[in-house]
Amino acid sequence: MEEESLMSVLDRWNFWNREILQGKPRSYYVNKIFPFMERKEVLVLKGIRRCGKSTIMKQLMKKLIDDNVDKSNILYVNLDDLFFIDSLNTDLFKRIFDEYKNNLRPKGKIYFFIDEIQKVPKWESFIRTMYDLDNDIKFIVSGSNSSLLSKELSTLLTGRNISFTIRPLSYFEFKEFTNQNFVDYLEFGGFPEVVLEKDKEKKKVLLQQYLEDILSKDIIDRYNIRNTRNVLSLARNLIFNSGNKFSINKLSKIYGMSRDSISEYINYLIDAFILVEVPYFSFSIQSRHDVAKLPKLYVQDTGFLTISSLGYTKNKGRYYETAVLIKLLMDEKDLAYWSELKSEVDFVIENRSINVTATDNIHERELQGLMDFEKKHKRFRKILVTQSLKEDYFIPIEEFLLDYT
Repeated sequence: MEEESLMSVLDRWNFWNREILQGKPRSYYVNKIFPFMERKEVLVLKGIRRCGKSTIMKQLMKKLIDDNVDKSNILYVNLDDLFFIDSLNTDLFKRIFDEYKNNLRPKGKIYFFIDEIQKVPKWESFIRTMYDLDNDIKFIVSGSNSSLLSKELSTLLTGRNISFTIRPLSYFEFKEFTNQNFVDYLEFGGFPEVVLEKDKEKKKVLLQQYLEDILSKDIIDRYNIRNTRNVLSLARNLIFNSGNKFSINKLSKIYGMSRDSISEYINYLIDAFILVEVPYFSFSIQSRHDVAKLPKLYVQDTGFLTISSLGYTKNKGRYYETAVLIKLLMDEKDLAYWSELKSEVDFVIENRSINVTATDNIHERELQGLMDFEKKHKRFRKILVTQSLKEDYFIPIEEFLLDYT
């Protein structure tokens, strides 16, 4: 790798000599992350592929420039650039940093952005060293695998990082992006490039490609999985049945695999941000870990529901419930469900118990679950998310999803 070539690669990704396209504003995340820019901790942006992490990084850089930080004090490295494919090691960071400093000679604090950092083994060692040497450097890094980042952060970077989970567009972000309607959001989800694509068939092609890329790159390739057919089949099964309780034992029998293998593959799907696990709610530790209280798995984008099922209208309730889940995940608070005999509450979060129905003809079971839960846990405020009905504790789904709180 020639140093001149290295500098030219860095130049094309940075604001030093040109304006860089920043995409549609993601003000929710930028406003949430930017106040931490002046603290010393490493900022970690993690989330599913194609959800907009790189765009948010560029918008953070532009905000720094707008706040009078000199462009030469901002360094952005995109490890997805093919130029780096044969040099993905910690020595690369040192060479990049030295070349950058020799050419731009920045004065004062440096903001070092590294995109898709999980591509470099032992990346945390480099950052830990630079951090502990008390260099005047602020690191902002992104990654597409939850457990990989968590494992490394919990070892060398404990107490030295602040993490943010970036997700595809929530509904209120979707409305800031486009004038498309609620059904479009439910059917095709919130991946930014999918939202901006107007042709419905092309939206489906993009979603299919995203899912295949995540499964192949973040799961099959990363973990050297040989039994790819079963992994792909399991993934589509769990996506199709989003919101249902799942039994490791039953899945083991269906796929003829060991319980450990099934559990491992599910963890991979969660780590890649395709699925999220929602556990059973209880204040009792014993009840929370009761094997009879099966967890639920949800897909993290409704567009993946569409390409894994027979169509939006056949699963309207599942789409409504998943859209509410996506909104609640942005709170980054503990999320659970509750059930007892024939009563069930879809989501329990902080001081709210929430059921979701895709109609205004309210079924008795939707109300019964909330009332039975209220009898046991009086401090929770009950909410029924409906199609359009608004009265007492009933809230139309669009109003619920557009609420920033």
